Amino acid sequence: FDESIRMGFLTGEENSLMLEAHKLSGYCLGEPFQSYEPYNFKTSRITSRISEHGAVFLKHRLTPPPEEVYTLHRKLAGAYNLCIKIGAIISCRDLLDEVIEHFDTRDRSL
Repeated sequence: FDESIRMGFLTGEENSLMLEAHKLSGYCLGEPFQSYEPYNFKTSRITSRISEHGAVFLKHRLTPPPEEVYTLHRKLAGAYNLCIKIGAIISCRDLLDEVIEHFDTRDRSL
């Protein structure tokens, strides 16, 4: 959880329920990118599984997520929901690898 604390998602004082919800929701968000196999958004139930942690976040969150993350979360949610709606089956890991390959680590403006 050190990186989550460093990035401002956690304070380091969270209880075990919050830490577990934080970890599991992160796993859910990253699930489409874990494998080179095509990911079936329609059958994944990804949004419902992520939202299962919402009650824990509302009750146990000690700090709001970093402000810039709200936009990213909205974009991801919109992209995931669109993929679900159209029944997309996508090799997401290949797309992630392509982005990483062209990412300039010297550009700190992101």
